[in-house]
Amino acid sequence: MPRLNNQTRAPKLIGDFGEGLVTYALIRGGYEVAHVDHVGADLIAEKDGECIAVSVKTRNRNTDTKESEMVVIADDNITKLKFFSNQFGMSPVFAQVVCHSKTKSIHLFMIKVSDIEMYMKKAQHGYSLSFGSRGIELAKSIQGMKYSCWSGELIDVV
Repeated sequence: MPRLNNQTRAPKLIGDFGEGLVTYALIRGGYEVAHVDHVGADLIAEKDGECIAVSVKTRNRNTDTKESEMVVIADDNITKLKFFSNQFGMSPVFAQVVCHSKTKSIHLFMIKVSDIEMYMKKAQHGYSLSFGSRGIELAKSIQGMKYSCWSGELIDVV
């Protein structure tokens, strides 16, 4: 029986993967982490009295598409994250995970919202984040940006 593309759970599963990856990075950084199911935030974390609310967005980029090596951190997502953070007295942090099939890599960018607003290039409906080689170097130079990359992972699908 053919699969109906509009009924796939792939976006939800990819999103769950991204949240898990960010959880892993935060734990490795010494944070205590909890998942939340709330508009604006996916995770909350604490380290040495600093409490953060984290919104995670995950994008899957495939080799057979003409997608650019850029994503937009949407103003709407920032607004929701800031609202949640203010309600609970936390600092808002945005995390972008990009699974890039062409380069067989997974990129994780984590940055405080205040640093996004101060240092990142404004786009039409948000802020531009490039994950091409030049874009990654530029992003890593932004004050407060935390960047991780996993590359060369090959999974044989049978």
